Amino acid sequence: MKLHIDFAFNSDFNELPVHERDLYNHFLLVEGLLEIKINDAVYFYEEYCALLAFYLQLEKWLAQPFAKRGDFLYHTLELDEEEPFLAVNHFQDQAQLHVIWPEADLYNVFPADYLHKELEKFCFRLGPAIEQHYQLQLRHFR
Repeated sequence: MKLHIDFAFNSDFNELPVHERDLYNHFLLVEGLLEIKINDAVYFYEEYCALLAFYLQLEKWLAQPFAKRGDFLYHTLELDEEEPFLAVNHFQDQAQLHVIWPEADLYNVFPADYLHKELEKFCFRLGPAIEQHYQLQLRHFR
């Protein structure tokens, strides 16, 4: 099983003065495409995902030691749903990646360490890309 997570920005801060770009109330303006593929098949595709909000919660979860992470449940402020937008649910040494609107009914259970590593890789790419694209410092949002 192979997992690939990608993103692309579809918003910018051109209309905001530089000194306002890192204000916390603008964090939902950092949005874009979030695409998740399992074995090259599209599992999830959302064009208007709040990427900064997602990044901040994912980074916080990943900062915990692997053995203490537990499940990851990402609820977005944009949806009033009980079901999480994206979740990682653990059982034994496996983890299931669950999304709110799957594009296809794919087998979505991975070895937990593999899924965590792929999420870490994604997070390590997304954070610097947000800082560069939006010319802001993520430490202002933590």
